[in-house]
Amino acid sequence: MSGAIDLGADCRIYLDTNVFVEMFERAGPVNKALTQMLALADERGVPRFVTSELALAELLVKPIEQSRHDLIAVYDNITVSNPFLEVVPVGRKILADAALLRASQKSIKLPDAIHLTTAAHAGCRYFLTADRRLKATAQVEILHLDDALSVALVEALKNAN
Repeated sequence: MSGAIDLGADCRIYLDTNVFVEMFERAGPVNKALTQMLALADERGVPRFVTSELALAELLVKPIEQSRHDLIAVYDNITVSNPFLEVVPVGRKILADAALLRASQKSIKLPDAIHLTTAAHAGCRYFLTADRRLKATAQVEILHLDDALSVALVEALKNAN
C-alpha cells in the first residue's frame, strides 16, 4: 500500500475471493475487522464493495467437497448484488481485458486477471486481497489483508460514513 486509505464518497473497494473465505471460514482479528467493515457499509445508492461472479465458483469448491451446506448457502447468498456489494458478471470485455493484462504480466493467473480487470471496470480504487503475489495495476491499488490493514480500513470507513 502506498499511503493512507482514502475512502471518499465515491471510493469503491474490490473484494477478492480470499476476503470472503477470511470472513466466513476463519476466526481472529482479521475476521472480526472484515465483519465490522461490512457492517459499516453505508447505503449510498452505489455499493461501496464489488466482487466478480467468478468469486462464487471459487468459493464453492471446498464447501462442495466437504458437503458444507451451511457455507454453500452463505456464499450463494453473499454473492448476489445488494446495497453494500455489487457482483459484476464476467463478460466478453472483461475477459478480453484480462487477456491483455495477462499478456503484459506473464506471472498473473487468469482468475486473478479477471478479478483485477473487473475491479478496474467497476471503478474500484482499491483491491482487497490476502494474496501477496498480486501487484497494483494502473487503475487499481492493492491492499494486502493483514491485522494492521484491517484496523485501518475499519477506521477509514468509520470516518467516511
